[in-house]
Amino acid sequence: MMLVALLFSALAAAEPPQVAAPAEGGRASGFWILACEMPKPGGGGPADGLRTFRLGPRSFQERKPGQESFGSNLCGSFACVAEGGRMQGSISSASLILTISLDPRTRSATWRTVGASGLAETSGHCSVQPDPIGEGR
Repeated sequence: MMLVALLFSALAAAEPPQVAAPAEGGRASGFWILACEMPKPGGGGPADGLRTFRLGPRSFQERKPGQESFGSNLCGSFACVAEGGRMQGSISSASLILTISLDPRTRSATWRTVGASGLAETSGHCSVQPDPIGEGR
C-alpha cells in the first residue's frame, strides 16, 4: 500500500500540462476521456475504484476525484507512446507500472498493472469518449 501512495505522490509532482492546439473547424480534438474502473480489494461502492484519464497527442493526464480539471501532463515525467494510431501512457515506480492504452479508431481502451498495485484486478477496460475541447482544463 505504501508503494501505491508513492505512485500517487509521483503523479502530483509531474510537470505542468502542455496545451494542445485547438480543434480545427469544430472537429474532434484528438483528445479522449477514459473512465477506468480499478476495483479495490474488498469491493466498496462502484465509484470507489473509478479513475479518469485524458489521452491525446503528447498528453496523458489524470483527474483526481473531486477536481474539475485534469492534473499535470504525465508525459513530462513518464513514458507516453503514439504508434499506429494508438496511444499509451504509463506511470511507474520501482515496484509498479500502470499502463493506459487507447485505440481511437475502435474507441476501445484498457488499463493494466504490473507489480504491487494493491488492486483486486490487474487489468480491465475503460469507457471512452472524445474530448471536444482538447485543452487542459
